[in-house]
Amino acid sequence: MIEKIEIFMVSGDVHNFKKGEFGVESIEIDEVKSLIQINYMNKEGGKKYVLIPLQNVEKCEYLDKEITNTSTTNPKTT
Repeated sequence: MIEKIEIFMVSGDVHNFKKGEFGVESIEIDEVKSLIQINYMNKEGGKKYVLIPLQNVEKCEYLDKEITNTSTTNPKTT
């Protein structure tokens, strides 16, 4: 799951999004549709989405936090 993303646009603009900040609910990169999708929480007027076409992105840096199981099992030796 992407926690935060910094997007450098071809036009020179830079956009930063962070999960939980300013109502950002989730950040997804859809390579099939060639989009970066930012989903916001429900508000009075409805749900807001930001769609950024990958063709307009020069560079993108993001932090992807995956939940991994770090527990290990040690077999008993006799």
